[in-house]
Amino acid sequence: MTANAQVAVNTDGSLPDNSAMLEVKSTAKGFLPPRMTAAQRDAIALPATGLQIYCTDNNQLYMNKGTSLAPNWVMSSSQWNTLGADINYNSGKVGIGSPNAPLLNLQVSGEIGANYGSTTRPSYLFGNGIENTGFSSPASYSICFITNGVERARLNSIGAMGIGTQNPVSSALVEMTSTTRGFLPPRMTTAQRNTIAAPAEGLVIYNTDEKALNLFSGMAWNSMTPVPAFACGLSISINHLVSGGVAPVNKTVVYGTVNEIEGEPTKCWITRNLGATQEATSVDDATEASAGWYWQFNSKQGYKHDGTTRTPGTSWISSISETSDWTQANDPCALELGAGWRIPTSAEWINVDASGIWTTWTGPWNSNLKMHAAGYIYGGDGSFYNRGYYGLYWSSAKISDTSGLNLSFTSGSSNISSSGKANGFSVRCIKD
Repeated sequence: MTANAQVAVNTDGSLPDNSAMLEVKSTAKGFLPPRMTAAQRDAIALPATGLQIYCTDNNQLYMNKGTSLAPNWVMSSSQWNTLGADINYNSGKVGIGSPNAPLLNLQVSGEIGANYGSTTRPSYLFGNGIENTGFSSPASYSICFITNGVERARLNSIGAMGIGTQNPVSSALVEMTSTTRGFLPPRMTTAQRNTIAAPAEGLVIYNTDEKALNLFSGMAWNSMTPVPAFACGLSISINHLVSGGVAPVNKTVVYGTVNEIEGEPTKCWITRNLGATQEATSVDDATEASAGWYWQFNSKQGYKHDGTTRTPGTSWISSISETSDWTQANDPCALELGAGWRIPTSAEWINVDASGIWTTWTGPWNSNLKMHAAGYIYGGDGSFYNRGYYGLYWSSAKISDTSGLNLSFTSGSSNISSSGKANGFSVRCIKD
């Protein structure tokens, strides 16, 4: 008897390959493994590692891995089914429901996850990654980002992102919720900030030089440094803008403030005329920089006059008749300097004029207000007069429909008088 270590099954009498215990050779017939259902397959007792069967439930060839991890049975050809063009592999890139040649490492077209058809979130997760909850509620088809079983963020069907919340409000693109952590914008120096190319309007950074947030307005970077509580005696910086309908030109002015003025010692006053680039150098200072701007009674629009040209050069209103005092809505002090600031009342001008014993322009000038003869714009035709000779300052009180009360002084007088509301006079602001 002869015992052979190898077996060949064929029709041409050829020997088996040296590396094979069994070689089946044919060009007309195939190898048929045991065929059974999945239930029958799973009933095999102690399947050997490498054992193969053909599953009639899904028409796939299975092999047993022989490990303790479930499932032991895996499809011999692949653990991924190819259903038409729904799952594709292209040079290291995988496409699911995507074109036949995916361009990304993982390209998914359509829904991710499963549609559970209820508003109750399932208790199991799709690993540590992305889950499509597939609710049939208004938040259907949200994508959740999950780590270690905890949801960290969610993008819902209306495009709202929630970080730390499963229900971002519909009015916000992003809502962040936390009681232990904050939002950290990009941090950089002023020099680094200034190298940002074409910053978008609304862009925000934290300036490490200023220790404050910076906001780009579309034209310039603005510091959002907290504003300290105001105390009279401190200076206030005001960025006057034409767009507000009050300032005739754009410019930034730093106003000094002062109190303890005789007649109104508890009130706070600015130490230069509203709109003045500088404090006056003398009582007859005739410069435009010291004069500031001019207003018609109860009008919020201010006018700059350089002695030749009035700005803005709109049509001049030569006659004003109205029944009200100067209203808060038109008060340039409140509109330009902020809440609490206003044009003085006639009583306040009367008090300082009388208590300071102002009989000529020397009184207003020698006071801590340093008031000077800034001139005026004539109401009849908008012409400019008497800078360096007359000081005329509006109060907020009318005397009639066509006249308002004002402080008036020259080299020979100082008193409270009435003038036509169409005149353009200086304004000195006060705060309680």
